[in-house]
Amino acid sequence: MKSWIRLALVLSLSVAGTVIASAYPAPPLHQPTPAQAADDNMTPYRKLAADTLTAFKAHDLATARKKAKELETAWDKNEKALQKKSPDVWNQIDKAMDDFIKPLAGKAPDAAAVQTTYDAFIAKLQLAVKGS
Repeated sequence: MKSWIRLALVLSLSVAGTVIASAYPAPPLHQPTPAQAADDNMTPYRKLAADTLTAFKAHDLATARKKAKELETAWDKNEKALQKKSPDVWNQIDKAMDDFIKPLAGKAPDAAAVQTTYDAFIAKLQLAVKGS
């Protein structure tokens, strides 16, 4: 009789543990966002844009402007092949970058506008990722 009670107790605890565990959703697998994507040909621009945004959010407008200039210079210097191969993609990215950089030149850039244009720029960079 005691062995039946023990067996019933073990089974009920096992079932209860399974039910409790299934009540909590499994943590999602880590999927990188565009800003965290694996290294690709657009990583340098993503990093410079992220550095720019970080400086802006830290209220370091001088560094944000410096990083924005570095971003623009790097893009114009290093993506001439993309400009020839895919002028439409290059223009979309270039415009999105200009839209991101432009508010930083003002006296008091709007944080929401800077974030929105940053997000749009990061999304546009994905158009030029080799292999996608």
